[in-house]
Amino acid sequence: MTARRPLMVALGVGLPFRLGLALGLALLGAACHSTETLTPPPPPLRPEPEVAKTKAAATQKDCDAVDPGREPKPLSFDGRSIPEGNRLADQGRSKLRTAQSAEVTRATREDMITQAVDDFITALRADPYNIEATYSLSAAYATIGRYQCTINLLTRLLQMRPHPAKHADVEAHIDKLLGRKQPLDPDFAEMRKDDRFRALIQKMCEGTNDANCVYGAQRENRER
Repeated sequence: MTARRPLMVALGVGLPFRLGLALGLALLGAACHSTETLTPPPPPLRPEPEVAKTKAAATQKDCDAVDPGREPKPLSFDGRSIPEGNRLADQGRSKLRTAQSAEVTRATREDMITQAVDDFITALRADPYNIEATYSLSAAYATIGRYQCTINLLTRLLQMRPHPAKHADVEAHIDKLLGRKQPLDPDFAEMRKDDRFRALIQKMCEGTNDANCVYGAQRENRER
């Protein structure tokens, strides 16, 4: 019993001591917090919003120049759908004429040109050697400022010129382009100062002595 008393005394003294110590620390902390300014928490992390890509930005504005080494292989006669190509080319040409009418609104004009371009492209998928679709698609692109697309298609037209089955049809469309015995095709009016276009016209005029086979700027519906 005598040996246990000091331990009991120690426990009896220690408990109030610990309670007093805890209370003192709490009061000290309260005093400290009353004199210090608390730092506010940082704002929540918010990632920057992604910039939305518009359809116009994602759409290529013009064609790439044609690489002769990467052109597709010639298509056999059996692999072509000539009647379908002719039908779609005529349909697209009709829509292009509608777009050129002075009576239509700007929105209708743009819609008709878009539909005509789709028809010509589909026609060339059916028959890549369709002269009307090739020429008319080049004209449609010229009216909307896609000049490299126009150059590619007119280059394609010249490539088909030597073929006996296509020669007469190609020449008829070149006559329209150059204004031989008819007014100049107004669809190409904005392109006639383009050096690439002038170079193609010069190739079309090679080997001829026709005074009307000239190239350059347009004035009074004649080329100079």
